[in-house]
Amino acid sequence: MKLLILNYEYPPLGGGAGVITQNIAEGLSKLGHEISVVTTWFQGEKEVEIVNDNLKIIRLKSKRKYLYRSNPREMLSWISYAKAFLKKHLVSNKYDLCFANFALPGGEVAYSLKMRFQLPYVIISHGHDIPWFMPKEMMWYHALTYQWIKTICVHSKRNYVQSNDMKTNIDAFLGPSFSHKNKIIYNGWNSTVFSPDYSLRKKQFTILFPGRLVKQKDPMSFLKAINIIKNQIDDFKVIILGDGVLRKKMEKFTKANGFDKIVEFKLWVSKEEMLYNYRSASLTVLPSLNEGMSIATLEALACGQYLIATEVSNNKSLIKEDYNGNFIETQNPKDIANKILNFYNTKFLNNYLIPIEDLNKYHNLFEWDKIIKEYEQDLLSLI
Repeated sequence: MKLLILNYEYPPLGGGAGVITQNIAEGLSKLGHEISVVTTWFQGEKEVEIVNDNLKIIRLKSKRKYLYRSNPREMLSWISYAKAFLKKHLVSNKYDLCFANFALPGGEVAYSLKMRFQLPYVIISHGHDIPWFMPKEMMWYHALTYQWIKTICVHSKRNYVQSNDMKTNIDAFLGPSFSHKNKIIYNGWNSTVFSPDYSLRKKQFTILFPGRLVKQKDPMSFLKAINIIKNQIDDFKVIILGDGVLRKKMEKFTKANGFDKIVEFKLWVSKEEMLYNYRSASLTVLPSLNEGMSIATLEALACGQYLIATEVSNNKSLIKEDYNGNFIETQNPKDIANKILNFYNTKFLNNYLIPIEDLNKYHNLFEWDKIIKEYEQDLLSLI
């Protein structure tokens, strides 16, 4: 199979969607399929990178300014540059299928290639790109792009989603005539990379927040919870891994409330440092308002982290109350604070660790190798 993968974000750009794309691209290439990824160039990266004999990354220069986020103007810029490049590229390079990330912007480029070159395509949604998955945050965007997105999804061979909630949403959006096109394939983890090492656990109580510092991830509720408990635990540390538009507001909040010395903003870190933080922290907190299927959730659990999170995406099937985590109410700092304190008093002080044999069960269920084979089988059936 010769596959063209489109995503305007690919590591080191972006967050979970880029990581998912990288795992799918690398996984399929290792199975012998020829993969070309067209993404966005960023300073310090190669414009063309040959990862292995079957995988090539093509990075196009556009108006992208930041590693961690992109606005509609920058996305439209990438659409324009991608169309122009692929218009020439596809004259001499033939593919069996185009695999587009997000209905917009990837799906728009894929749709144009189908119209011009009769190249069939599939879409992988990462949650917010399909109306009305995040109705409050994305209302005006979805209202403006509703018909555009629907046309793109209707003309695809398959629309991949990562949870039952996402499947229900896209089924309702496209209608019963097209529900057969919508398929759930979960995200995963690589257990050769993300696995526990309890010898690295810090003696100091350490709370981890990994994710973009944007409204969707609700980092402000997390910090408000830390403000509540700051004088109820003798010695603890908060590590924030990620960056975003809320960072300055968050830094200002910690200083104004006198706990800036407790909180360390590490911004974006390497995979190696991310892994170390997952292994060495005491607790991970993810108060997201919405998710497709959170890569941070999967990676944290794979490393043996106890997880306090909202009931979004597939968290209900991943977290067992009081065993490997607890659920929290959305936008409720008091509830987050209570769950952190309960974990500290009943589990951390008693040296609680999740048994390794139970973690191995999760590894088998959500291992990327298994998930890549699901994609392979389904993609081959569409050619």
